[in-house]
Amino acid sequence: MRKRTEICTIVILLTTVLHQGQSTPAIGFSAIVSKDTYLGDNQAIKYDRVLTNIGNGYDKWSGHFTAPLKGLYFLSCTVMAVNGHSIAVMMVKNGQPMAYAYSNPSAYDTGAISVVLALKKGDKVWIRRFHSGRHIHGDYNLFSGYLVSRKI
Repeated sequence: MRKRTEICTIVILLTTVLHQGQSTPAIGFSAIVSKDTYLGDNQAIKYDRVLTNIGNGYDKWSGHFTAPLKGLYFLSCTVMAVNGHSIAVMMVKNGQPMAYAYSNPSAYDTGAISVVLALKKGDKVWIRRFHSGRHIHGDYNLFSGYLVSRKI
């Protein structure tokens, strides 16, 4: 009987969470760089293999995420240089630097950025090469984000 009560409690909690989520539309994306890539000065990284793009905010051709709705977003990226190289990247919002990450030239070192940003509809966020090396490793560079709340 206890297991049945626990299962019912879990179902109720999940149902509550799902119904709460209906007031906030699902918006989220994840994309990776599929092959080793050489980056030019201040070049935006184009994460060409899109894993998820709910809300169609991510554009793999430009590497930019455009907020479909005003809200609070969680955005993250990982960066890994090709072995023996280093790379520094920055997360940019509408042309303004938000955060930085660095990957050392040591074997397969990874840098990361995780931020929560208030975005207006149409705001653009992307990752670009900042300085240091130019070669990023395929399959280990990720850009992701999702809408946390429409209330800001």
